[in-house]
Amino acid sequence: MQLFLTPNGRIDQATYWRAVLILLGISAALSVVSAFVSPFIGMAGLLFIWPWIAVHVKRLHDSNKSGWLTIAIVVLAIVVSMIAGFILPGLFGVDQAALQAEMQREIENAAAGDPAMAMSAAMDASKGIAQATLLPSILSTAVVTGVVGAVMGLFKTDPNDNQYGPGPAGASVAFT
Repeated sequence: MQLFLTPNGRIDQATYWRAVLILLGISAALSVVSAFVSPFIGMAGLLFIWPWIAVHVKRLHDSNKSGWLTIAIVVLAIVVSMIAGFILPGLFGVDQAALQAEMQREIENAAAGDPAMAMSAAMDASKGIAQATLLPSILSTAVVTGVVGAVMGLFKTDPNDNQYGPGPAGASVAFT
Protein backbone atom coordinates (compact mmCIF):
# COMPACT_ATOMS: atom_id res chain seq x y z
CA MET A 1 0.00 0.00 0.00
CA GLN A 2 3.00 2.28 0.61
CA LEU A 3 3.62 2.13 -3.12
CA PHE A 4 0.45 4.11 -3.79
CA LEU A 5 0.37 6.41 -0.78
CA THR A 6 3.78 8.01 -0.44
CA PRO A 7 6.07 9.59 -3.05
CA ASN A 8 9.15 8.82 -0.96
CA GLY A 9 11.67 6.28 -2.15
CA ARG A 10 12.39 4.53 -5.42
CA ILE A 11 10.78 1.82 -7.53
CA ASP A 12 12.19 -0.13 -10.42
CA GLN A 13 10.65 -0.38 -13.88
CA ALA A 14 8.89 -3.69 -13.21
CA THR A 15 7.27 -2.41 -10.00
CA TYR A 16 6.26 0.77 -11.82
CA TRP A 17 4.45 -1.23 -14.52
CA ARG A 18 2.70 -3.49 -12.01
CA ALA A 19 1.45 -0.41 -10.17
CA VAL A 20 0.37 1.31 -13.41
CA LEU A 21 -1.54 -1.78 -14.56
CA ILE A 22 -3.35 -1.98 -11.22
CA LEU A 23 -4.31 1.72 -11.41
CA LEU A 24 -5.35 1.32 -15.07
CA GLY A 25 -7.56 -1.63 -14.11
CA ILE A 26 -9.18 0.36 -11.32
CA SER A 27 -9.77 3.25 -13.71
CA ALA A 28 -11.39 0.98 -16.29
CA ALA A 29 -13.57 -0.68 -13.64
CA LEU A 30 -14.71 2.72 -12.35
CA SER A 31 -15.58 3.76 -15.92
CA VAL A 32 -17.72 0.65 -16.44
CA VAL A 33 -19.49 0.97 -13.09
CA SER A 34 -20.02 4.68 -13.69
CA ALA A 35 -21.53 4.04 -17.12
CA PHE A 36 -23.99 1.42 -15.94
CA VAL A 37 -24.81 2.44 -12.37
CA SER A 38 -24.37 6.17 -11.83
CA PRO A 39 -22.18 8.82 -13.43
CA PHE A 40 -21.40 10.14 -9.96
CA ILE A 41 -19.42 6.97 -9.17
CA GLY A 42 -16.89 8.14 -11.74
CA MET A 43 -16.02 10.96 -9.36
CA ALA A 44 -14.30 8.33 -7.20
CA GLY A 45 -11.57 8.39 -9.85
CA LEU A 46 -10.40 11.65 -8.30
CA LEU A 47 -9.26 9.63 -5.30
CA PHE A 48 -6.70 7.92 -7.52
CA ILE A 49 -4.88 11.05 -8.66
CA TRP A 50 -2.52 10.85 -5.70
CA PRO A 51 -1.55 7.18 -6.22
CA TRP A 52 -0.75 7.94 -9.88
CA ILE A 53 1.45 10.84 -8.80
CA ALA A 54 3.18 8.83 -6.05
CA VAL A 55 4.08 6.01 -8.44
CA HIS A 56 5.48 8.41 -11.04
CA VAL A 57 7.49 10.37 -8.47
CA LYS A 58 9.07 7.17 -7.16
CA ARG A 59 9.96 6.08 -10.68
CA LEU A 60 11.60 9.46 -11.34
CA HIS A 61 13.47 9.16 -8.04
CA ASP A 62 14.85 5.83 -9.24
CA SER A 63 16.62 7.67 -12.06
CA ASN A 64 17.85 10.36 -9.64
CA LYS A 65 15.41 12.94 -11.02
CA SER A 66 13.27 15.33 -9.04
CA GLY A 67 9.67 14.29 -8.42
CA TRP A 68 8.66 17.74 -9.63
CA LEU A 69 9.15 16.43 -13.18
CA THR A 70 5.83 14.70 -12.59
CA ILE A 71 4.23 18.04 -13.47
CA ALA A 72 5.58 17.63 -17.01
CA ILE A 73 4.23 14.07 -17.07
CA VAL A 74 0.79 15.34 -16.01
CA VAL A 75 0.85 17.99 -18.75
CA LEU A 76 1.82 15.30 -21.28
CA ALA A 77 -1.05 13.09 -20.06
CA ILE A 78 -3.55 15.95 -20.39
CA VAL A 79 -2.41 16.79 -23.93
CA VAL A 80 -2.49 13.15 -25.08
CA SER A 81 -5.87 12.69 -23.39
CA MET A 82 -7.32 15.69 -25.21
CA ILE A 83 -6.03 14.48 -28.57
CA ALA A 84 -7.32 10.95 -27.96
CA GLY A 85 -10.64 12.39 -26.75
CA PHE A 86 -11.07 14.19 -30.06
CA ILE A 87 -10.05 11.27 -32.26
CA LEU A 88 -11.23 8.03 -30.63
CA PRO A 89 -14.99 8.64 -30.25
CA GLY A 90 -15.26 9.36 -33.98
CA LEU A 91 -13.38 6.15 -34.81
CA PHE A 92 -16.05 4.24 -32.89
CA GLY A 93 -18.92 6.09 -34.54
CA VAL A 94 -19.80 8.13 -31.47
CA ASP A 95 -21.18 11.57 -32.33
CA GLN A 96 -20.77 13.45 -29.08
CA ALA A 97 -22.52 16.58 -30.35
CA ALA A 98 -25.59 14.55 -31.29
CA LEU A 99 -25.56 12.80 -27.90
CA GLN A 100 -25.41 16.16 -26.12
CA ALA A 101 -28.22 17.59 -28.26
CA GLU A 102 -30.37 14.52 -27.55
CA MET A 103 -29.67 14.86 -23.84
CA GLN A 104 -30.72 18.51 -23.95
CA ARG A 105 -34.00 17.62 -25.71
CA GLU A 106 -34.78 14.86 -23.20
CA ILE A 107 -34.19 17.21 -20.27
CA GLU A 108 -36.34 19.95 -21.81
CA ASN A 109 -39.16 17.50 -22.55
CA ALA A 110 -39.08 16.12 -19.01
CA ALA A 111 -38.65 19.52 -17.36
CA ALA A 112 -42.19 20.76 -18.03
CA GLY A 113 -42.44 22.28 -14.57
CA ASP A 114 -41.07 19.25 -12.69
CA PRO A 115 -37.42 19.60 -11.57
CA ALA A 116 -37.34 16.01 -10.29
CA MET A 117 -38.27 14.69 -13.74
CA ALA A 118 -35.63 16.93 -15.32
CA MET A 119 -32.98 15.57 -12.95
CA SER A 120 -34.05 12.00 -13.64
CA ALA A 121 -33.90 12.61 -17.39
CA ALA A 122 -30.44 14.17 -17.02
CA MET A 123 -29.17 11.15 -15.07
CA ASP A 124 -30.57 8.70 -17.62
CA ALA A 125 -29.13 10.68 -20.52
CA SER A 126 -25.75 10.94 -18.76
CA LYS A 127 -25.67 7.17 -18.34
CA GLY A 128 -26.52 6.77 -22.01
CA ILE A 129 -23.66 9.05 -23.04
CA ALA A 130 -21.28 7.27 -20.66
CA GLN A 131 -22.28 3.91 -22.14
CA ALA A 132 -21.89 5.14 -25.72
CA THR A 133 -18.43 6.53 -25.00
CA LEU A 134 -17.24 3.74 -22.68
CA LEU A 135 -14.95 1.91 -25.09
CA PRO A 136 -13.34 5.08 -26.50
CA SER A 137 -12.89 6.35 -22.94
CA ILE A 138 -11.15 3.20 -21.72
CA LEU A 139 -9.04 3.06 -24.86
CA SER A 140 -8.10 6.72 -24.40
CA THR A 141 -6.94 5.97 -20.86
CA ALA A 142 -4.88 3.04 -22.14
CA VAL A 143 -3.29 5.22 -24.86
CA VAL A 144 -2.40 7.92 -22.33
CA THR A 145 -0.96 5.28 -19.99
CA GLY A 146 1.10 3.81 -22.83
CA VAL A 147 2.50 7.15 -23.96
CA VAL A 148 3.35 8.23 -20.42
CA GLY A 149 4.82 4.80 -19.72
CA ALA A 150 6.99 5.04 -22.83
CA VAL A 151 8.29 8.41 -21.68
CA MET A 152 8.90 7.04 -18.19
CA GLY A 153 10.83 4.18 -19.80
CA LEU A 154 13.35 6.74 -21.03
CA PHE A 155 14.41 7.32 -17.41
CA LYS A 156 16.89 4.59 -16.58
CA THR A 157 17.57 3.28 -13.10
CA ASP A 158 20.46 4.93 -11.26
CA PRO A 159 22.49 1.91 -10.14
CA ASN A 160 23.98 3.79 -7.21
CA ASP A 161 22.51 5.02 -3.99
CA ASN A 162 21.08 8.50 -4.42
CA GLN A 163 19.31 11.08 -2.29
CA TYR A 164 16.04 9.19 -2.70
CA GLY A 165 17.22 5.81 -1.48
CA PRO A 166 19.59 2.89 -1.99
CA GLY A 167 20.45 1.54 -5.42
CA PRO A 168 18.89 -1.63 -6.82
CA ALA A 169 21.39 -3.96 -5.15
CA GLY A 170 20.53 -2.68 -1.69
CA ALA A 171 17.00 -1.55 -2.34
CA SER A 172 13.95 -3.32 -1.17
CA VAL A 173 11.61 -2.81 -4.13
CA ALA A 174 8.98 -5.23 -2.98
CA PHE A 175 5.51 -4.58 -4.30
CA THR A 176 3.85 -3.42 -1.08
